[in-house]
Amino acid sequence: MEKFIPLSKMSKKKQQEIHRLSRKDWGGISPVTRKEKNPRAYNRALQKACDRKEIY
Repeated sequence: MEKFIPLSKMSKKKQQEIHRLSRKDWGGISPVTRKEKNPRAYNRALQKACDRKEIY
């Protein structure tokens, strides 16, 4: 059994290793908040595309 050593007494490299292991991973998802686009909102790019289709 290993002897207990407080974190403050450990070497800098050992502290970094322990902190790295304790951090959580987001897995396969992005942490950026997402929300659906409002279908009734004005969309300039969609409007331009519709205008181009009407010309031809």
